[in-house]
Amino acid sequence: MPIIIAFTAIVLAYVFLVSFGALRDLSTFRIPNWVSYGIAGLFLVQSFFAWMFLPSPPDIFFGVPLFVIKLAIGLAVFLVSLVFWARGYIGGGDSKFLVATSLWMGPEGVVVFMVLVSALSLLMALFLRTTSTWGFLVHEGKLPTFVKRLYARLENNQLPFGFPIGIAALVMIPEIFAF
Repeated sequence: MPIIIAFTAIVLAYVFLVSFGALRDLSTFRIPNWVSYGIAGLFLVQSFFAWMFLPSPPDIFFGVPLFVIKLAIGLAVFLVSLVFWARGYIGGGDSKFLVATSLWMGPEGVVVFMVLVSALSLLMALFLRTTSTWGFLVHEGKLPTFVKRLYARLENNQLPFGFPIGIAALVMIPEIFAF
């Protein structure tokens, strides 16, 4: 019974951190470092609990423990996102957030996760670009300040990519926590 409570707490903490990071990026264009580090640390805690307390041994993928595969996936995502950050395509917070959430995905899930992130990012960009031409709604409407700031940053080709990353990470919860 305490193990069930621990895993439930891990799931709730994951949902909180991912949701907080996504909404914070949407409203301020900043994801605090503690959010990404918390997601990565939570991954380590969850992996330890899965290794110690699940009745069957942790999954093995082609003879390699799944934990090691997930770390390798995180490293690969880190290297790619580092290139994107260096070229100015994404921010540093978005890069850290993407790496931290991708640690959870696994070999099959990471492909679905990246497709979801790409599709949601594209939809967000298309929506904002399309509606930005409706100046009467954006500038003269009674929109919240963070929405007006979102459209102002859009003119500099800046988007809060943490929001689609967070949505995709939340969509992947059934895949991530299927024991």
